[in-house]
Amino acid sequence: MGGIYTGLSSASTTYSVVVGCDMPFLNSDLLQYQIALAGDFDVVALRINGKVEPLHAVYSRTCLPFLQRLVSGMALAISQLFDMVKTRFVDEEEVRRYDPQYLSIFNVNTEEDLKRARMLAKQVEMRTDD
Repeated sequence: MGGIYTGLSSASTTYSVVVGCDMPFLNSDLLQYQIALAGDFDVVALRINGKVEPLHAVYSRTCLPFLQRLVSGMALAISQLFDMVKTRFVDEEEVRRYDPQYLSIFNVNTEEDLKRARMLAKQVEMRTDD
């Protein structure tokens, strides 16, 4: 949450795309869709199987005072922000249009994840070579 706050504080634009550094299969079409929705919302985040993906989202600088309040209150759950601001969740059926395998939310945290990411990358590379 502190990283999102710091990034938004430093941003020169109204909206910022926030993604995890451990997400190797980001989908630009899905991100563009989220950006297109952002004009009417403070946050546009993915929600897959009821779980919100706060590090695959578009945030507005209007979130800053709320984030500051949460950070200074030592809150740890970014989910609290979503109840405080105008949030648009992009649910599974919308995500599937751009990313049917949900690869954009796959993240690499373990050696096993890294092995899977390498295998997936080879599969993606083979499809693009066809």
